[in-house]
Amino acid sequence: MLAPANQSFFYPAADISFIPTEAIDFLKNNKVLSSLKLRGGVSKVGNVNIGAYQLVPTFSPGAGYPYPTGPGYNQGNQLVSTNLKPEITKGYEFGADADLFNGRIAASVTYYSTSTTAQTVPISISAATGFTTYLLNTGEVDNSGVESSLSVVPIKTTTGWQLTLGANYTYVSNNVVSLAAGLPQLAIGNGLYAIPGKSYPQLEGTDYNRDPQGRIIVDAKTGYPSVTSSTTNILGGTLPKNRIGTNFELKYKSLRLSAVAEYRAGNIALSSVGGSFDFSGSGARTAYYNRERFVIPNSSYSDGKGGYIANNNVTVADGGVAFWSSTTDEYNITSNYVYNGASWRLREAALSWDVPKSIIGRQKYVKGATIQLQGRNLLLWLPKSNVYTDPDFASSSGNTIGVNSISNTPPTRYYGASLSLTF
Repeated sequence: MLAPANQSFFYPAADISFIPTEAIDFLKNNKVLSSLKLRGGVSKVGNVNIGAYQLVPTFSPGAGYPYPTGPGYNQGNQLVSTNLKPEITKGYEFGADADLFNGRIAASVTYYSTSTTAQTVPISISAATGFTTYLLNTGEVDNSGVESSLSVVPIKTTTGWQLTLGANYTYVSNNVVSLAAGLPQLAIGNGLYAIPGKSYPQLEGTDYNRDPQGRIIVDAKTGYPSVTSSTTNILGGTLPKNRIGTNFELKYKSLRLSAVAEYRAGNIALSSVGGSFDFSGSGARTAYYNRERFVIPNSSYSDGKGGYIANNNVTVADGGVAFWSSTTDEYNITSNYVYNGASWRLREAALSWDVPKSIIGRQKYVKGATIQLQGRNLLLWLPKSNVYTDPDFASSSGNTIGVNSISNTPPTRYYGASLSLTF
């Protein structure tokens, strides 16, 4: 368990709301504004997200059965701080909910802001200590955003027709404020890092040298690009900041047709398998120029006087296998496989029918029945820069997001049917 001084924590919360349509006379029985609610709240939440066997270094049996090939028991590789504390999240939010025209229009908006401190994270340390990671409380992360929704019923008839349209919008802003012991960054996995002053997480990797206009600097003779010596170039954030959801339902008596679509944007994604495709010659990029010599797009070369000239005619010395399989010039460069992570998708569509009681009959057991046909992950629209896969279909290792690899099974469409009975 945690040290005695850190075993308890106080997490209070308070909420308040005000309904003007019930408290203010001229808003009562309003024919337009049926209901209006203003609300707000503050909270403090504590969390201990580590198991009992993570609080001290443990021993495990050596490899081999029935007799281990090495020592009988091996000590774990993680050192644990003796002063671990619970994670603490403090936050507040305020918003409003409104109904208009007796529920034909419903709207909601919320702004929230939270700050999380003392997050429990393992960091890498020198193996000379006898351990490879050190579990400690590190850093502060701020999260804020806006969540809103709108629902409209434009058609509702006495003959059984009803059309409902809905949409919601969410904006997310998250930033790493600080890390423990002044660390410049903290590795999360798969090339992702927590970096103070940046949104979380940030993708880092190799990139080309670029001029002040962002153009790739190439050799004036060979046309080949020059690569930075650093492998920690910040390439961008992988968490979608903007999210839009839409829903549709058309109902006629006991028959319903519904669909849900979603848009995500404001992030990048990485296809870590893209380099393997190019190396083998199976990547789409390798055929863009018919494997002939070509000019590196958006490139420039030095004018020898400290300036740069736009490159319109210096082609790479070889546009075939020598270029596409080059470790130093092409397939090992992370930025080549970073793409716009935006997407529009039809997440789900369904057609359902509530079987009339006249068909079910007067038998004693089944009170109701619903037949449904549904499909999921039906359609996906992607930017031209994404020639790989669904950007949401990322590696599931740890807290990583926005990185997909050859170990991920490609996303598939799903079709199904169901029969629901009520007894």
